[in-house]
Amino acid sequence: MGDKKKSKGSLPPREPILAALLDGPDADAVLRLSVTAEPDGHWVIAATIQLADSLPNYVLAHALNDAKRRVREVLGETAEIYVEPELVRDTSETEPPTDVIVIKASD
Repeated sequence: MGDKKKSKGSLPPREPILAALLDGPDADAVLRLSVTAEPDGHWVIAATIQLADSLPNYVLAHALNDAKRRVREVLGETAEIYVEPELVRDTSETEPPTDVIVIKASD
């Protein structure tokens, strides 16, 4: 697709966009994807991707920027791309039962 002239009213296929969003190691799922066109024909892509809440902030920021970059490679430079995270608990991490948590205090 790249920078080809977009005909007014035509939208890009969703499958390459979904593949680009999920291509990174940190994205677990695409929860929402909106593909629309502005009146001037420019595409607007808005997506919510699922990420683990245990990731450090710099990894989250890199994962979101990387997802936008991959979508831009598919659609070209003229598309507006918005990607937001949905943070979910990492199921691979185990938390101790509450009866084992000890909080030390002094009187």
